Order: sequence, then structure tokens, then C-alpha cells
Amino acid sequence: KFYIHPTWDEPNKELINIVIDPALAFGTGHHPTTASSLKAVSRYVTKNSTVIDVGCGSGILGIAAMKLGAVVDACDTDIVSVENSIKNASLNSLEFNDIWEGSITKTNKKYDIVVANIVADVLTFISKDLKNALNENGILILSGILDKYETKVLNFYKECEIIQRIAQDEWVTFVLKKKREIDGK
Repeated sequence: KFYIHPTWDEPNKELINIVIDPALAFGTGHHPTTASSLKAVSRYVTKNSTVIDVGCGSGILGIAAMKLGAVVDACDTDIVSVENSIKNASLNSLEFNDIWEGSITKTNKKYDIVVANIVADVLTFISKDLKNALNENGILILSGILDKYETKVLNFYKECEIIQRIAQDEWVTFVLKKKREIDGK
């Protein structure tokens, strides 16, 4: 659904355009983890979804969600990424609902979609925080996972079911949802 381009390139008339100028922050849309995260965002984010982009980098995933009509919060532990995300949102005539330097632990909101395109070790380290940020029927989009670490990561998300697995090159993105209890069990 998306076409990512710098300010000096022409937009695509047939796709949803996202303007991102290359900078220090990760996320121009061309890395397999960003590309597969964008596929998941385009499939699961709907108008008025509440979304948080954890480890927002350039802000590309949050911007994509906003382009689909979502209300988006974002965070990153790197202030350069936060500043770059705000700038990139502005290039797209958008604004984050809330954005901060720091981790997801700085919010107690619940979201329809939590997206985190980070690295496997961080996804395991903050797994509880990511799951706690989901509303009852929320979806978790995890990316930045080398295929050799997918089992390690999934072990931290055992109470979730895999809705979709997107593989590109040696990278894997998972779309997860909390398992429903059946008959109170």
C-alpha cells in the first residue's frame, strides 16, 4: 500500500506516499524488517486504531499507521530518533498523538496495535511491557528478528498465538495476538 520516497522524488499516484529523508535514525522502508512491518501495518491497522510504535526510529511505521487513519503514540530511547520521527511526521503533514524519549514503560495506555521493530534481545527483554500495552483484542507486530532467533523470541510470547509470519531474506516479522481462554481455562 505504501510508497516511501525522499522529498526530492516524485510521489506515486497509485500508492499511499510516505516522505522520509534519509537520516541517522533507522527506517527508510528498504530494510526487510521495515518492509515486512509495513506489510503488517497495512493489513492490520484500520481507521481509528490506537497504535504505539516502540523504538520508532525514523517514525516510518507510526507514519504509515497515521496515513491509514490510526491515532499513534511513539517512543524511542534515542532522542535523535524521537526528533527525526517528529520531523518526518511533519514532512507528511502529520503529528503523533504522543511521542517521548524512553521506553514503553512510560505509558499505561492500552493499544489496539503495538508495533516494535527492534532486535531480538530487546524484544525478549521488554516482552512483558509490550504485552501489557495491548488491549484485550490487541495485535502485536514484532520485527527485527533474525530467523535463527525466532524460537528464542517466541518463547517470551507463549501466551500469544501467531496470526502471521512474514519472512524476508534471513529476517522474520511476527503478528501475534493473546490466546483466548476457553471455558475459563
